[in-house]
Amino acid sequence: MEYLVKNLIEHLINKRNQEVKNIEKYKQNEVQDLILITSGRIMELDNIIKSLNEMLNYNMLTKSTQK
Repeated sequence: MEYLVKNLIEHLINKRNQEVKNIEKYKQNEVQDLILITSGRIMELDNIIKSLNEMLNYNMLTKSTQK
């Protein structure tokens, strides 16, 4: 299960990086609407990544206390 969550986190980080690249493209073309939408996506991806990392940390803590 841990492996799957870590893999998901990596995938989300890659997606986030792609969205950052998209913002750079939109800035060059001065497309404000798409910049705002993409910024919202990045914020949501950051929140999901943070939550998944917290789940992993909690899982590690519970494993260490069970031993």
